[in-house]
Amino acid sequence: MKRRTFASLAALAAIAVSILGTGPVAAQEKPQVIRLASFGNAAGKPYGTGAIGVVRAQELLEKEFAADGITIDWQFPRGTGPAINEAIANGQLDFAYYGGLPNIVGRGAGLKTKVVASYGVSPSYVVARPDSGIKSLADLKGKKVSTSRGTINELSLFRILQQVDLTPEDIQFFDLQTADQISAITSGDIDAVIGGGSSVLQLVDQGIAEVIYTTKGSPAPGSNFGSFIVTDAFEEAYPEITQRVVNKFIEASYFASDEKNREALFDIWALTGAPRATFEKDYADDVLKDRQSPLLDDFYRANVTAGIDFAVEQKLIRKAFDVNGWVDESYLKAALKELGYENAWTPRDKGGKAVQF
Repeated sequence: MKRRTFASLAALAAIAVSILGTGPVAAQEKPQVIRLASFGNAAGKPYGTGAIGVVRAQELLEKEFAADGITIDWQFPRGTGPAINEAIANGQLDFAYYGGLPNIVGRGAGLKTKVVASYGVSPSYVVARPDSGIKSLADLKGKKVSTSRGTINELSLFRILQQVDLTPEDIQFFDLQTADQISAITSGDIDAVIGGGSSVLQLVDQGIAEVIYTTKGSPAPGSNFGSFIVTDAFEEAYPEITQRVVNKFIEASYFASDEKNREALFDIWALTGAPRATFEKDYADDVLKDRQSPLLDDFYRANVTAGIDFAVEQKLIRKAFDVNGWVDESYLKAALKELGYENAWTPRDKGGKAVQF
């Protein structure tokens, strides 16, 4: 497997420093535009999943800032996390909601960001062509396996392989974006794909692949996790605006955690172009609030720490950094208190078990 060199990542940091500067930005009353991004989808639709999908579809920020004359600019790049890092480095984003590995790599490369909320945890799925001979994780050895390089799915693949004493060198790895993965496994050019629910379960529904492993229903290593981040430049210039954005994100997380909104939630996420049935299958037997928790608890921090270790080991970043120095819980805590959601989600310990009070 060819690794992305640290030099290319360090270049992002150099760009960020040249554009964003190294010191606090002079405070202004309010910005003209708030620019947000989340990972794109195979259909290229300007909508998202998770809580950010609710924020986008319900136009929560557009309504919140209409009286201020602030425009909301949404970006959903097909290049997902790595493309989001490039946009941050180029000074083109203020907030981003994306997977754990790319935002860790961005921070490790020098992008000046703060984590203000988690985007929860979702299961990973390994699916394989029925005629591939793959029936278990051990059968992946020597097979053609694909996911997108630099995304949370790469970290998930690594952690899942560890469970059967395999390494990335034991498989034939193909770095493909979601749409290309679908084409490649359909044509038989690859044997297996690892990814999140909607992107791979549609292959199962179409009879192209079958699930041979999933982290669904457990806090097993390899589950997807990620962060809602703000750039230091924006947060320092507009702390009040930052709080208002976080408040709306937490409102959306609460909506996405309420069982009475389950059907409406699937309708919203289907705006991405993924079949609605894939969300129904992905969330079957799961409690919404267990997957949509924005808490920056010990489980979130343990996942980030594991991601940092992976990024260092694979030379995606040069050295580890302090998780607690990156995470800023102040906006989340203020939002939970203001909205009355302080007991809406149960924090988890580093192993993923609910903390009993």
